[in-house]
Amino acid sequence: MHCFSQASVRALAGGAFLALGLVPLPAAPQTPAEKPQNSLEIRAPGKGEEKAYKAFQHFQSVPESDTAKKVAEGEGFTDKFPTSTYAGYVYSYLAVAYIQAGQVDKGVATGEKALRINPSDFRTMAVLSQTLARTAANTAPDSDAKLAKAETDAKNAIVGVATWVKPDAMPEANFTALKNGTLTMAHASLGLIALHKNNFAAAVPELEQAVQLAAPDSANTDPTNYYLLGVAQQNSGHPDKAIPNFEKCAAVKGTNLTATCVVLLDQSKKDAESKTK
Repeated sequence: MHCFSQASVRALAGGAFLALGLVPLPAAPQTPAEKPQNSLEIRAPGKGEEKAYKAFQHFQSVPESDTAKKVAEGEGFTDKFPTSTYAGYVYSYLAVAYIQAGQVDKGVATGEKALRINPSDFRTMAVLSQTLARTAANTAPDSDAKLAKAETDAKNAIVGVATWVKPDAMPEANFTALKNGTLTMAHASLGLIALHKNNFAAAVPELEQAVQLAAPDSANTDPTNYYLLGVAQQNSGHPDKAIPNFEKCAAVKGTNLTATCVVLLDQSKKDAESKTK
């Protein structure tokens, strides 16, 4: 049995952000002033927003592949237009970029700025939930508060995604990927919160949903959720079910979880064999 511990938290923290993704923002504008607001669409600039809109278009024009330049442009935008309607989209991008760069506190604070401007930014909500759950240390004095916030954000994100309406200009495949990616993070967060509480039975169905939702997007494979599901199943007395998840985790080479999952795979095979004797 491999109980979830401080060592487990340290093992996953370095690979915690593989699934966050830097999703390109939709092209602006998509929603004319007379059309009801869709939280996934960017509105045409209103009075007094022309300069912010022009600067936002410039930010959007920077290639996703040039992360350093895009972050610099985003920071320049938010310095000049911190309360603009378009600032929410930029804060959302920056939050993920900071988190992936290991600047977790800065990323979380920036994500909260995005949510203050757009409370319906359920993807950023899921990002923050997963980040808080994966970086909470059980012995830290703020652990309970972090996990409580992560749980609230995850549940609100799941409810919020159900209210999303596909923008006319967004391909169906992109809309599905956006929904599944957001729900993957939210359910994974709830599963990890259950693991922090050693509630392995409750963790399993949440983590199963997370890996199932992420499965169609092989380019965004996150070994962390396979690792967590394996741990939950192993500790629930089902080492046979843990085996394929540790195999999938171990198959993703070059992460800080690869060696851990190889060891746990071997242990789960031995435990499964012992149960059949």
